[in-house]
Amino acid sequence: MPDLAAMMSVAPNDLIKLVAAFVVGLLLGAEREYHDKAAGMRTIILICVGSALFTIFSVRIAGDKDPGRIAAQIVSGIGFLGAGVILQRRGQVLGLTTASTIWVAAALGIGMGVGYILFTVIA
Repeated sequence: MPDLAAMMSVAPNDLIKLVAAFVVGLLLGAEREYHDKAAGMRTIILICVGSALFTIFSVRIAGDKDPGRIAAQIVSGIGFLGAGVILQRRGQVLGLTTASTIWVAAALGIGMGVGYILFTVIA
């Protein structure tokens, strides 16, 4: 049976990671919102924070196993989300920058989730 006290604990560094992911997502999303793009501030924040949250869970759940397995699934899932915003209309391809922004937001969230805060902010 799982340790209930461990399940109820909140590590302060995990909260810092989530707040940092929120701020990075906010900054990236604000630029998209300013230019009135489809994936705006809320979307990018949710992608960044969600990726960080999945990564934090992955590291905590994995124990001595490979925590990268969940991160690999984030990359695949975000790829599908990004593909959904790419459109072709009259020979023009639209949404590539938005798809790339979604992909980068997920990568930044993963970086925050594993604790590479300074490197992620620089990126």
